[in-house]
Amino acid sequence: MADQSEALAIDPRDAILDAAAQCFMNRGFNATSIDDIARQLSATKGMVYHYFSSKAELFFDIHHRAMDALFEELEPVLASDLAPPARFTEMARRYVRTLIRTQPYQRTVSEAVHMLLRSSTTDEQRVRLEQLQARRDRCEKLFLAVLEEGIAEGSMRAGRPRMSIKPVFGAMNSVIQWYHPRDGETEQQVSAVVDEVVQIALRGVMA
Repeated sequence: MADQSEALAIDPRDAILDAAAQCFMNRGFNATSIDDIARQLSATKGMVYHYFSSKAELFFDIHHRAMDALFEELEPVLASDLAPPARFTEMARRYVRTLIRTQPYQRTVSEAVHMLLRSSTTDEQRVRLEQLQARRDRCEKLFLAVLEEGIAEGSMRAGRPRMSIKPVFGAMNSVIQWYHPRDGETEQQVSAVVDEVVQIALRGVMA
């Protein structure tokens, strides 16, 4: 794995985004300054500003990358010929695993979007926030479509699917708040965490 200096040389934007996401997760969005991000990188503030005009700009890119990572995992399963329960379960596994793998990015999305919505934003920023929210909604709709398919064939259950999908997402998304990687943690151990979260999250919608 490349160290920070190598990462900066290979792809400065990626390195800056990684550092910003880590800082936002550790310190909070409001409490993090561009100086903090530069220190995390062992770089200058000017270098950060060379690629990103503001913390808001960093947030928008972090949000897009967080969502890209989820869609890249979900869409191939959605297009598969698995039965709805198996498809829904595999999508949930990939969703939770991606939340863990990209935790700093996902935590930034979870915490900063509410702060930005409550703060003064420009018209351009407001449009971008609405676009980001549309992507979040689309992610939920991917799961909802499979749930409704499963209900129609009798293999899944939900009296009110649009309501039932909310606690499913609440349980899955909780992992970004309490999960902490451990030294020497194996892929098998991560998979056990993923399976446990998925089992709990999906318990109410499986027939």
